[in-house]
Amino acid sequence: MVYQSGDFRVTAWGYSERAIDPDGSDYFRRVRQGMEIDLPRLSDSLRPAIVYEVDLTNTNFFGDFGGKGGNLGRRNFENLFVALQHPDDPGKFRLLVGENTHILSREDNLSSGNLPTINRSLILEEHGSVNSFGTQFGVQFQRALSDRLTIQLAALDNRGSLNAPDPRYSVGNSFSGKVILTPVNSDGRKLTIGAAVDHTRDIRDRVFTLATAIGATPLGGVAATGNKLTGEADIAYTFPLFGRPTTVEAEALYSTFSGSNADVGGGYAMVQFSLFDAPHTGDLDLFARYDLVSLGIDSIAGRATQRAVRVGANYNLPYTNKLASLHVEYAHNALSGPAAIVTDRNPGDEFRVVLRVSLQRYLRH
Repeated sequence: MVYQSGDFRVTAWGYSERAIDPDGSDYFRRVRQGMEIDLPRLSDSLRPAIVYEVDLTNTNFFGDFGGKGGNLGRRNFENLFVALQHPDDPGKFRLLVGENTHILSREDNLSSGNLPTINRSLILEEHGSVNSFGTQFGVQFQRALSDRLTIQLAALDNRGSLNAPDPRYSVGNSFSGKVILTPVNSDGRKLTIGAAVDHTRDIRDRVFTLATAIGATPLGGVAATGNKLTGEADIAYTFPLFGRPTTVEAEALYSTFSGSNADVGGGYAMVQFSLFDAPHTGDLDLFARYDLVSLGIDSIAGRATQRAVRVGANYNLPYTNKLASLHVEYAHNALSGPAAIVTDRNPGDEFRVVLRVSLQRYLRH
């Protein structure tokens, strides 16, 4: 929803995802609402902006459909920052200070935006168990040097953002940089290549937790402390196949933790294929993906290896202008390794049906 008066503009968004679990209780996977307030431009190339986004699932805001709801507070903020940015396209230039997603998260700067993947990879989700990624407080800079090249730099603090129990507002505990190349972007074809590095200091009392692909059920882990050094690379290519949009993408990530002498590496590969897309039939995408994670620590002989094969469909419902979608996913989880790391060697299979309703069109290619 957009309100505009002269050069002043307010854009509000929101979405909700309700997951149906055949083996357990249904639950809200995500419920978020946010707003960007674009103030009148300072020049032809700059305008100030204020952005916030709250996560309503953190407080049981809906009270399990009728019970007593929770209270909104600072721990609900997924984003809260002020920015100087390009007046019409923040992707060309943005300098922000405040609470925001980490640039390694493969999301855009608003976490309710369209994710590059239908669900983020296991290796990336599990890094969140040591507060290395996800929402952080600090300074971020993004600049498009050309139509093909964008750079991102950040100085952040992972130890206590607004939505942590004990907030911190220092900057510089985590330094990261990313380069994004788009060498092809025409005639229904788009190739994006990214490479990034992150150095986060002073990680204390944390565990790198292995978890199942969909339900995030813990399966084991090791201590992850000290200074973390991470390298990340990703690639995505969208192209027509049999006249339909198709996307192939992959990501690799590797981290070391100096304090616990642990390391973890992994990634995923996925293909999405648009089966059809029309107002009277809806927009149906099929997808298949493979996730791999390898986790080890010097004090334990052997490594844990986690695998997940995931298949499913994402269906933007007919006559909803891509504002309502149905997501169906099955995952087969497998885990092996020493008992000192692995707590569940038979994680089994998972299945979810998720209904998503949004104020933004859900685009996948």
